[in-house]
Amino acid sequence: MLLGGLALVGCCHAQHIHIAAGAESGVVGSKLLFSNGFLYDINSYGGINPACIYMEDDDPLYPSLYQTSASFISLPSSPWTGGPTSFAAEPGSHIEMVIRSVQGPAGGEIGFWQENEEGTETRKQFAVRSGEMNGTNQFNLSEGITFPEYDPFGHIHGRRFTANRSGLYTVGVQLIDTSNFGPGGGPIHSPSDTNYFYFQAGLQISQMRMTNGVMAVWFGARGFKNYHLEATDTMPPGEWKPLELIVVGGHSDMHWAEDPGATNSMRFYRIREEAQ
Repeated sequence: MLLGGLALVGCCHAQHIHIAAGAESGVVGSKLLFSNGFLYDINSYGGINPACIYMEDDDPLYPSLYQTSASFISLPSSPWTGGPTSFAAEPGSHIEMVIRSVQGPAGGEIGFWQENEEGTETRKQFAVRSGEMNGTNQFNLSEGITFPEYDPFGHIHGRRFTANRSGLYTVGVQLIDTSNFGPGGGPIHSPSDTNYFYFQAGLQISQMRMTNGVMAVWFGARGFKNYHLEATDTMPPGEWKPLELIVVGGHSDMHWAEDPGATNSMRFYRIREEAQ
């Protein structure tokens, strides 16, 4: 049986989430962590329908690229920046994020950009190619606030992640403390574990699997959209047969949709997006 997945069409809708960096505790040497990372990493929601960071392709500042304004921030530890908050890193620490790995489409890369204050120009800071497993590119989450006290807080606007090819990327990131206020002039906090997040560039079937005549397709979906799995036995298609409707809530995430009668010698699939 020959079965195919097709690239798909849909309108775009921005997603702006905040993934917050902090620490396990205030003890010197305690690990850094993402305090709400469990809501967004590849193991979120039990790994059944894990979250994804959806990257869109309609921004004129990033022509021919998929992009997201999803932000990685650092929690405040003092009242001067809106804290102290639970899981904030200790005063004196300075948190940076390292892109350790990228897995995704062949020839794909995840880029990191910074816009000017007016949001009219942008500059590429670095890019990490698909297949990288020991990356060292990093950027600050803390803003370096030192008055009236050292605060690890950071919420920097105008940053974007991009992808040059459509598809699903798995991005591994690690938090490090680059301060010198810890023992012996070193950092206060130890590095976090490597955390993995799905970045979905555009609407596309990412995986297909056949089990006992049931074809399942996996795709990344945006919040507040409806998705239709459809199939045709001919190409070009004479008619697309509706198979399953997926209604997505307010969280972009990964979904399985199924064709329970995949018994034809040839069948093609698509996912169609519509507004709710």
